[in-house]
Amino acid sequence: MSHRSHTSSSGIFADHAPRTVVLPWRRTFGMCLANVRHRRGRAALTFVCIAVVVAFFASSMATQHLLSSLRQSADVHVAAILERANMAAHDAAATARQRDQQVWLLALSAILCLVGITNTILMSVTERVREIGTLKCLGALDRFIVRLFLIENTCLGCVASALGALLGFALAVFQTGMMTEFSVLTVGACAHALAYSCPRAFVLGTLLTLLASLYPTCIAARMRPVDAMRADL
Repeated sequence: MSHRSHTSSSGIFADHAPRTVVLPWRRTFGMCLANVRHRRGRAALTFVCIAVVVAFFASSMATQHLLSSLRQSADVHVAAILERANMAAHDAAATARQRDQQVWLLALSAILCLVGITNTILMSVTERVREIGTLKCLGALDRFIVRLFLIENTCLGCVASALGALLGFALAVFQTGMMTEFSVLTVGACAHALAYSCPRAFVLGTLLTLLASLYPTCIAARMRPVDAMRADL
């Protein structure tokens, strides 16, 4: 009798053993892509917000780099063009003041981008309360929810940052050429500006997206399955 109850007890524990959802990375990326496709409007809003800010970063850095290379040129024609456009460096203090103003603008843009992306992702978490509750009821751990949201937002940020960096560089070349002359913008100067601005803008945009995703992701991971399933959206 005792042996039977022990067997029955063991069987009960075996049947009700906790199970967790363990998915390969390929399947996780597939789920993230499906979520982006399902919520195109929200993803497009986040994409545009990141791309615009990164384009501003890249444009500002590329413009400053192009003007700096032109000011260092010993060509008299280039110096005359800069003088006519009122872009020649006459005073080191004025140049430093302009650089400080540029840094402040970049910092304010980064803060606005951070707040905007965080708000957009929080709204996305609110829309996906039942989905999160279902995943947790199926055995998904907190770290799986964190991985799902971080991969989705980081990939979106990488693509938006890459596009924004290229767009910002193109705008910088166009703006500098319009203010001076396109003939003074050599291939070497443009290549140096591209190598200087685009990687930095890309890394900055990706880091901003990652930072903005941390708080909403923590909220989604700590959500209790019972409360998530009760939500009426």
